[in-house]
Amino acid sequence: MKKLQVYLSAIVICAAMWSCKTSAILSASFESDAINSAPATDLPGDPSGDVIEYHSDMAPQLKVQSSTIAGSKALHFTNVSIPDVPGHSRWLSFKGIGTDLTKTIWFTHTGQNTGASHDFHIDVSDGHGNLIARMQIASSGQVALATNITDNYSDVIGNVGSQVHTIIFTVSASTLKYNVSIYPASGPAITAVDKPMITDNPLSFNNPAHPMLSFGHSEETGSGHTYAIGSVSISKKKP
Repeated sequence: MKKLQVYLSAIVICAAMWSCKTSAILSASFESDAINSAPATDLPGDPSGDVIEYHSDMAPQLKVQSSTIAGSKALHFTNVSIPDVPGHSRWLSFKGIGTDLTKTIWFTHTGQNTGASHDFHIDVSDGHGNLIARMQIASSGQVALATNITDNYSDVIGNVGSQVHTIIFTVSASTLKYNVSIYPASGPAITAVDKPMITDNPLSFNNPAHPMLSFGHSEETGSGHTYAIGSVSISKKKP
């Protein structure tokens, strides 16, 4: 009987480990990156093949620093001047491994917007140019969503100020809808449900997709505006 219990426990542990490995699409925490350096583009650990993408000339804007946002380090994305990089290339993207979009996917990150002098943007996509959701955090901390590709973030859902916050996009491509939940360090959660995706045809999504979470400053001129990212996760498993 004791041996049977040991075997069953081992099976449960193995199943849990396998579930974590198969559900993870991207995992980033910056704990293995050196302080004051730009982040490694190839992310360590499971899953294998998830990456960070950014223009090489953006390195002065990207510095790993000591932090208590989520773990002991965070990636600071600061809008210092980089005149040689065109606006459309000034995105910091976390690109997951290949997967289909038939199941629900959760995009989660913990961040903090400080010294804000302009709007900050967060995009969710399939990693192949097909947008799922667009979010704007204004310099005031006001959070708004775009309702379509031409909408100027008209759907205001709340305000995070300059607090540390965790944002979770829950994406169901088959329904062309997504939910978003924001958990600030203090105060009530901000939620928005059944929001329409930017891409309005499920057949437009790439198969396999490489689910992507992207971050960008709205202004190209340098300033001390920093968006600190403590961790990023993309997964088929609810956080």
